[in-house]
Amino acid sequence: MSLDILRGTAVLGILLMSIQSFSMPSSAYFHPLSYENLEGLNLYAWLFSHVFASEKFMAILAMLFGAGIIMISQKARKEHMRSSGLQYRRLFVLFLIGIFHAYLLWYGDLLVAFSICGFFMFAFRSKSKAYLFRAGIIFLVLGSALKLLLAYSIPLWEQGQFQLLESELWSPSREEINYEIGHYTDTWERQMLVRVPAAFNMQTKVFLSEIFWRVSGLMLLGMAFYKKGVFTAKQSKKYLSKMGIYGMGLGLPLVVGGVLLNFHNRWDFEMSYFYFSQFNYWGSVLMALGYIGLIVLFCKFSTRSLIARSLSYVGRMSLTTYLMQSVICTYVFYGHGFGLFGDLDRSAQVVAVLLLWVFQIAFSTIWLHYFNFGPFEWVWRSISYGELQRIKKEN
Repeated sequence: MSLDILRGTAVLGILLMSIQSFSMPSSAYFHPLSYENLEGLNLYAWLFSHVFASEKFMAILAMLFGAGIIMISQKARKEHMRSSGLQYRRLFVLFLIGIFHAYLLWYGDLLVAFSICGFFMFAFRSKSKAYLFRAGIIFLVLGSALKLLLAYSIPLWEQGQFQLLESELWSPSREEINYEIGHYTDTWERQMLVRVPAAFNMQTKVFLSEIFWRVSGLMLLGMAFYKKGVFTAKQSKKYLSKMGIYGMGLGLPLVVGGVLLNFHNRWDFEMSYFYFSQFNYWGSVLMALGYIGLIVLFCKFSTRSLIARSLSYVGRMSLTTYLMQSVICTYVFYGHGFGLFGDLDRSAQVVAVLLLWVFQIAFSTIWLHYFNFGPFEWVWRSISYGELQRIKKEN
């Protein structure tokens, strides 16, 4: 049950950051001063989401995905199935779901990245805990180093390239912001003109330079910690307490330090994007491990409380919950629905997140009262196993 609770916490927590991408121009996700003000409640809302959510819950999901690769392999062997065949079908189906999700709904999709990284990381499933841990750190270091090398190469760039990147990611003109708002608040077909290029860029250039290394490293760490019994609450309370204390104690100051440096340097593009982002890059990994330690420690004491049971229901329907967030948020913010893109400030976004959390917890609880799987989980499992799974619970 601890795995479901972790998964439920992560898939709900990730909405604290993705809501900004759903509801605001893309530059506001990276540079909070690029759109609207950052004062009063908006400042506190941004600080909370960045310090406690940015990259942290995505890191937990990636580690759990790595753990899932080993779990599925173990289950396949017990059922006398070819582990590789099941895994590759499972990953391919997830890849297709991610493609439809990214190009038809929201460019910020994670499923394509998870499926591709999972395809490569599957080869590591039989390695020792120590090997997996070292390999995970190496992948994370490579991801960090690539961004720093890119920063060091700036003097070698062609004239105008740096300014173009800054305009695209950090400080778009009012015309560019209005162009993005205008398309996302228009018809679904018109949205494709900005969504498709953004999704393609995420799945090519950004994936190869950043996402692949980070997600792969986190998956390997997840495999290592699964083999250590962390996710399944087999580790001692002392071990989990240390994991929580060291993870938060080291990670939180790193993240806060990066925030302070950004404001001190007035969010200078080169310093913030290439250098100060490293604080959250590493701090988020440590905080994610801290969260895992504390959540699993909580599970050691109780899994029958209302909070634990609610989170476990969401975790059992994590794919449906994740996709449902996109369906609901795009309808609220995009032109085929209410068209509120660009209208909600950050404090209002937090309220929207809380309301959606309540709805998704209630929906998961009610759905699993009658069914064995969430609707998308049922589709994923049925195609992966090559036969329809029994979805409705017997009386």
